[in-house]
Amino acid sequence: KIKNKKNTLVAIDTSGSVSNADLLEFFNEIHHIHKTGTQIDIIECDAAVQRVYAYDGKKGEQISVKGRGGTDFEPVMQYLNEHGRKYQNLIYLTDGECCAPQTNPKKPVLWVLCSGVRINNDLPGQVIQITR
Repeated sequence: KIKNKKNTLVAIDTSGSVSNADLLEFFNEIHHIHKTGTQIDIIECDAAVQRVYAYDGKKGEQISVKGRGGTDFEPVMQYLNEHGRKYQNLIYLTDGECCAPQTNPKKPVLWVLCSGVRINNDLPGQVIQITR
């Protein structure tokens, strides 16, 4: 029996409103998702896509991300729709401090908000919050 591996696109909000503690929470969640056998491609985005790379499973204490500007969810949705055949879903790790994207995603989206922020119910898809 052949088991197909799930390939998930995980977006990380790298805007200036996301703290380093929030980024640690995000990478902790990514590490646990990866341990389930899911292949993960990470897309870092603030107001624009900064970089896309495969997650290697290393849970480092030194986190370095590109961006730290404003926030826009639109570039990730456009990337997902352009490369959708490669991915089963999108998990967007964010503080949720932005308006909903205009582009309708063609794949299921799970919004994971960092702990300590208010839930943004305008986002398309399911929204959950990290608990400490």
